[in-house]
Amino acid sequence: MIIEKTKRLSSSQSYKIQMMRGLAIIAVVIIHNTPGGGAQVYCRPFLNFAVGLFLFMSGMLSNVDQWNVKKRLKKVIIPYVIWTIIYVILYHASQPMVIPKEFLKALFTGSAAAVMYYVFVYCELTILMPVIDKMISSKFKYLGFVISPIEIILMRLIPLVSGHEVNKYLAIVMSLSCLGWFTYYYLGYALGNGFIKIEINHTVLIFMWFVTIFFQILEGYWYLKLGETNCGTQLKLSSILTGTIFVILIYKFIYSDNSVRVNVLKVLGDYSFGIYFAHLAVMTVLSKLLNYSTVAIYPVNGVVAILVTFALSFIGRKILGKYSGYLAL
Repeated sequence: MIIEKTKRLSSSQSYKIQMMRGLAIIAVVIIHNTPGGGAQVYCRPFLNFAVGLFLFMSGMLSNVDQWNVKKRLKKVIIPYVIWTIIYVILYHASQPMVIPKEFLKALFTGSAAAVMYYVFVYCELTILMPVIDKMISSKFKYLGFVISPIEIILMRLIPLVSGHEVNKYLAIVMSLSCLGWFTYYYLGYALGNGFIKIEINHTVLIFMWFVTIFFQILEGYWYLKLGETNCGTQLKLSSILTGTIFVILIYKFIYSDNSVRVNVLKVLGDYSFGIYFAHLAVMTVLSKLLNYSTVAIYPVNGVVAILVTFALSFIGRKILGKYSGYLAL
């Protein structure tokens, strides 16, 4: 996931932002290696900040006065198209005749791989920035924070509890909608542009974070009992609450005088966009290798996927040079 650089930042702030990108991409890859069942209930609550943190920082560094929608969308659309081709070929190599049809379907539905959906989310939020700015500038600005919870309750929680699935057309809309993620971008934009201030200290926020982790475990267990295999989803009410507190902590860290430097995270952050697009493809290839099965134990499988994907991204950037941006490397 990319983050705009439209605001002047100190070298320390820029460094910490890259660190947080590195942290977020680690969480993304570990999430995609987390097994089902109990691991989803007990492990995912500590990882579910992943995509929300990317979107939060994107909003935090954005400003409507520097809004250039064509430039921003171009950065993600070209890699999106290329990686859609790669994933369709990878997943349908045994049926070459269906590749053109599957490509067109995946291109317009974001279904080539799990990560593609979030490209739609990012593009929608980018397009909506003028609307977001008007909303956050109005006396009704706090209503923006109820959009994601309402979407989750109406479109996800009620159908799950009632046992009635939404119709296929509504399901497609849900699969492409940014509304469930709106809180993160909106909060980032609000804090980054000074529309709101949060004075809660770190100790209280950390305590609140652990409390919401507990609620996330309870809700995940409830989802699992209801038969929801994706019980660790980031789009639960408790997940949004935990993620919101987490990104506020990150915001305070970035703009604090704290000079913590973790080079590993910073380097991963520099390559996070490429790792984001490529890691599922790498995992698919690794899963077919005999030797990988000996280390494919959670969370070692995630660490292996991160290291291999980073190495390939590094090599790809070196080989392709200025053209590496087309693959988001």
